[in-house]
Amino acid sequence: MATIKIIGLAKEGLGPTPLDGRYLVEYDPSRPGIGPNGEPMRAHIKTTPFREVATDFGSKFEAAEVWRKAHGIREDGKPNRPLTAYHVVIE
Repeated sequence: MATIKIIGLAKEGLGPTPLDGRYLVEYDPSRPGIGPNGEPMRAHIKTTPFREVATDFGSKFEAAEVWRKAHGIREDGKPNRPLTAYHVVIE
């Protein structure tokens, strides 16, 4: 089983988020989403506190590919990869 657990934002000093400590269920960077606290998000990210409910990506390699999944280009010319804003553990 290969799951993605969100640890927290990669950029220091921004504080905790409602996704911290939760496992990834769905991710689609091409459409907006709603966070666990009801706040709008730039990407669709659905999470759960339970690993057994999380998506099994099959292998750690496939899970890492999902984490790096991009949609479009940012203003700085780099790929827009919303999930990479978070430190994650693939377990």
